[in-house]
Amino acid sequence: WCLPAEEFLPQKSAAEDKSMSYAYLFKYIIIGDTGVGKSCLLLQFTDKRFQQVHDLTIGVEFGARMITIDGKQIKLQIWDTAGQESFRSITRSYYRGAAGALLVYDITRRETFNHLT
Repeated sequence: WCLPAEEFLPQKSAAEDKSMSYAYLFKYIIIGDTGVGKSCLLLQFTDKRFQQVHDLTIGVEFGARMITIDGKQIKLQIWDTAGQESFRSITRSYYRGAAGALLVYDITRRETFNHLT
């Protein structure tokens, strides 16, 4: 499932339109408990780097990466949601329109897997 970029995004000016060089936009969300590595995965996927220490995600963080499939530019928009229980009601509102989800858990903490079910 995907949306043509021009249908998903607000109208742009002619100057801004030139910078929009992708045919499709896919939104993905990263879900999991606090401390399982969601922000690390986002940073690795978007910037190809590792950061040892991260601040706690409040609400949501965003990242993007361009890929090419069959000669078409596709923008992958990744939403890193907060893992804390106190943010559950907020982060669920971000699920709308997502093409997929990456469910993340810590293999050394069984409860982080159980919370995904």
